[in-house]
Amino acid sequence: MQTLVYFSNDGIQVLQGTIKKGRLNISNYKILPVEAGGLINGVITNEEVVKETITAALKENPRLFKNMKLVIDSSLIATKNVEVPKLKPKELAAVATTEFEDTAGNYDELVVDYTRIPGMSGNNLFCCGVEKRVLDSYVTLFASLKIQIKSIDVGLNSLIQYVTATKDFKKMTFALNILDGKNLVSLLFENGIYIFSNRSRLLSERGTDAFADELSGKLSSLIQFNKSQKSEHTLNMSLYAGLDEFELSRLRELNFDPELNLFIIPQTPNIKSGFVIDESFDFGSFIYPIAGFFDGLKPLNLFTAFKKSNVKKKELPFEYKVLILPAAMILISLVVFGVFFGLKYSAQKSLEASNAYISDANNQAEYLQATELAEEVSGIQSEISNVEAITAAISSNPNLGAQTMTTLSTMGNGVIALSSLDYDGSTGAIQIVAIANNEKEAARYIERLKSTGYFTEVEYTGYAEISSQTSTTTPTTTTSTTSTSSGFGFVAVAYLKAGGSQ
Repeated sequence: MQTLVYFSNDGIQVLQGTIKKGRLNISNYKILPVEAGGLINGVITNEEVVKETITAALKENPRLFKNMKLVIDSSLIATKNVEVPKLKPKELAAVATTEFEDTAGNYDELVVDYTRIPGMSGNNLFCCGVEKRVLDSYVTLFASLKIQIKSIDVGLNSLIQYVTATKDFKKMTFALNILDGKNLVSLLFENGIYIFSNRSRLLSERGTDAFADELSGKLSSLIQFNKSQKSEHTLNMSLYAGLDEFELSRLRELNFDPELNLFIIPQTPNIKSGFVIDESFDFGSFIYPIAGFFDGLKPLNLFTAFKKSNVKKKELPFEYKVLILPAAMILISLVVFGVFFGLKYSAQKSLEASNAYISDANNQAEYLQATELAEEVSGIQSEISNVEAITAAISSNPNLGAQTMTTLSTMGNGVIALSSLDYDGSTGAIQIVAIANNEKEAARYIERLKSTGYFTEVEYTGYAEISSQTSTTTPTTTTSTTSTSSGFGFVAVAYLKAGGSQ
């Protein structure tokens, strides 16, 4: 069982119960009245009066403050809702502290803690800073009564965690207004996500028309804020805790928006009671201690932060501070000397090992043998390279074969008469001197040579007409015969391709 304690303007609210899987079962509640002036703005101003009230309650029920968590509320509490990326806990704590640097002058020695709450684009950081004197007033009081404090949370965070954990509020856009005496705290939720909160002090007497006018003005401000954000989620409901039905009816009469519904906050299904609830138990009036049971993933605990802030670092005497610099220089010198000594020792050992290896007779013999083998291998590799060069030279040298000669002859087709063939083995050139029956056959012969694929190139410069006369005389007669023949001589040079015999 856990005990939640909240110091309201009407007295000390004590609520006991157990929470399991997001469902709270209330087993006991009590209001301890405190004389006026004992608590002002969330700060205990008259410790003796409060102590007498708690002492009397402990005599009646010694377990009333067992396993206690405090929920506090004050205008001296600074809060911020910050959108942050995924960070480590230490980084989140640094962000929370930094958030209050610009307002530190408005507060006296802030104690800071944080927790995670849902945001529009992921998890946001709810940062909280409380003046140390506020926390000190509670810690001192309960320490004097020997009552152990487990944790301290703030009312705003408790309300946010309660709404987040309650399915009935999921994806709802509404205003939650908490009245504690004349203090009004208003929270705006859009689509079930906390957006904004405002704290104000009402000046009019409760139950009067002026009081209803003030409440209406505060509600109008929330509506205007919602509209100014141009949110796709319209504010259509306003819930009130700590307000009675008469005050609510007066407020409804002033409501100018017919689509805005006003209700007293109902008891949600995740809150059960182990006793018969009578008229003295008002769910809305106990909203702070009820909400305090809902911690969220990372509970906010200002008591732990307070204790850390009280831990003072012990300062060294001035004499020791003066010796820090010389001692540091001596230490650095020793480290440098040690490093160089180690390097020198290591190098000496390596040199000795090398000399011992070189001086060893077996190692020397192996070295000579390895040198001889390396020279032999080098000679063999040189001979192999020479053989490969000769082979390549032979392979690249054109070779005139019988097949090529036959081809040159038969390609004449009876119309080409080969006069001579000269072969140059160094270049692979075959000079062909021939006579063709007509000028066209010479060119055709050249084309047939090219088509064989034996030659890299065939040079042909053209043809020249050749004519000759022959005379014949018969011995028995005096008759002589003269014949005239003609042809087309040409010269071609064909270059054999490199490689084997063609």
